[in-house]
Amino acid sequence: MPVRDSHAAGHWLLIDDNEDLLASTLLRHENILLFPLMSSTNANEYLSDAEFRAWHGTLLFTHSAVRALDQALSTAHGISIKEFDVLITLFNAPDGRLRMTELAERVVLSASGVSQLVTRLERDGLVQRIVDAGDRRSFFAALTPAGHQRLRDSRPTHNEVIRDRLTRRLTPTQLKTLGTLWQAILDW
Repeated sequence: MPVRDSHAAGHWLLIDDNEDLLASTLLRHENILLFPLMSSTNANEYLSDAEFRAWHGTLLFTHSAVRALDQALSTAHGISIKEFDVLITLFNAPDGRLRMTELAERVVLSASGVSQLVTRLERDGLVQRIVDAGDRRSFFAALTPAGHQRLRDSRPTHNEVIRDRLTRRLTPTQLKTLGTLWQAILDW
């Protein structure tokens, strides 16, 4: 459990050095990481305790879950989490295909990043590029039968990591509340 300590004009949060932290602007003092929480001179300079805990928890969970997903999918199925994301996004797309630019937007990769990823998946026989008949300069990405099979095989692994890292740790009420909170957060 984090410990609060008063330091100079503001409050600092002390956290064990053993925690996996994503923040890059940490102050280090004798194996303890110091996070400014609230400055008494400028309330907007630092996050409040509640803001920090919500933001930091989101970062830690995301990092931990993505790392666990990537490890499990790579070990069991020879694909990364990014590759799984492309496969499932194409599976869920209308007509089972997307223009490369649409795919890049949905999987949150740059156009060049998605192009390189699709090239690897195409080389492995999991995805194919289809020329857009309406605009021969443009391509669609679509799953191949082997891509469908790899997705079917890897889905249980993906779901087990999600259940292990998230859903089994919450009561049904907490899970429903979390879904409602994410809907509010993501509905800008």
